[in-house]
Amino acid sequence: MTTEVKQMPGLLPDEWLVSYAAGALTEAQALVVATHVGYHPALQARLAEAEDIGGAFLEESAPAQMDDDAFEALMARIDAAPEPAAPAPLPAGDEDLPAPLRRYLGRTLDSLKWRTMGPGMKQHKLANGPGGERLWLLRARGGTAMPVHDHRGTEFTLILRGSYHVGDQHFTPGLMEVAGPEVKDHQPMIDEGEDCICLVVTDAPIRLHSLIGRMVQPFIGL
Repeated sequence: MTTEVKQMPGLLPDEWLVSYAAGALTEAQALVVATHVGYHPALQARLAEAEDIGGAFLEESAPAQMDDDAFEALMARIDAAPEPAAPAPLPAGDEDLPAPLRRYLGRTLDSLKWRTMGPGMKQHKLANGPGGERLWLLRARGGTAMPVHDHRGTEFTLILRGSYHVGDQHFTPGLMEVAGPEVKDHQPMIDEGEDCICLVVTDAPIRLHSLIGRMVQPFIGL
């Protein structure tokens, strides 16, 4: 039975879950998808279905011709392989965050080294990927207006704490905003109150509108 999930702003569509199940995403994309899914039981069910469909497809595929000694060679490799390591225990703290992100960070958000990137904004860089991809964390003070920008590629922003709005769209913890080159004059507005912390993946530099923003962009690396 297929689990019905009403597609809504802030939830990734099924094709991303299928790509994740197939192992077709980059490390940064896989982390943001796994973290996003961790917030939503309905998406967890959809992901399990995608994994089951992939397994069934492999089972129904026509078997390939194998050498006579292929089985013996496979068993020898299995015998020689080391025992898989147990998953590392989750670090203490940040129990509100999904396990994939907590395990990846290995420490609490507050213990990270946050670098100022503009008035009311800080960042913590996590990893660089293929083709200019960047994985990073954004921390913005409540009431902050983010710089107006366009996109040369696709920007995935997953809300971890706090919230922001873009026009009439409101993003709260667990929701994802996907902004591509078609999104112009993009300016998230951080809601008043607590800091907004986001997990962000970009596959190309953003295009800042302000002259000052363009001047400092090489130093913040975004």
